[in-house]
Amino acid sequence: MYGLFHKEYFASVNIGATFYVFSDLTFSVVIVILFAVFGLGYWLMDIFQKQLITWMIAYHVYISVFGMLILLVFYGYFQQLEIDYAFSQTIMMLMFIIAAITIAAQLLFPLNFIVSFLRKKKR
Repeated sequence: MYGLFHKEYFASVNIGATFYVFSDLTFSVVIVILFAVFGLGYWLMDIFQKQLITWMIAYHVYISVFGMLILLVFYGYFQQLEIDYAFSQTIMMLMFIIAAITIAAQLLFPLNFIVSFLRKKKR
């Protein structure tokens, strides 16, 4: 929804000497596709009656949803503030850490599938 209402806004990521620029709409579409793939994966596991590890599901879902919400709120609010450079860098580092945790939590998704397929069913 954020990307649909902010089509004209762009974000840039600086990695070394290269700047990557992408629109908020593009970023939102990628996030929607990822959430659809995750939902499809969980649905397929339910159809095939494979028991997933509950704590991995909880961590993956909560960190994904709340991490994205926190980043969107900080990103939208942070763009409007006029603050000093040191505090700006602190906020940017906090956003980077939250993004890194959110991205790292996505590894729980395939790990949960692999472990669930490899372990034997309990009777």
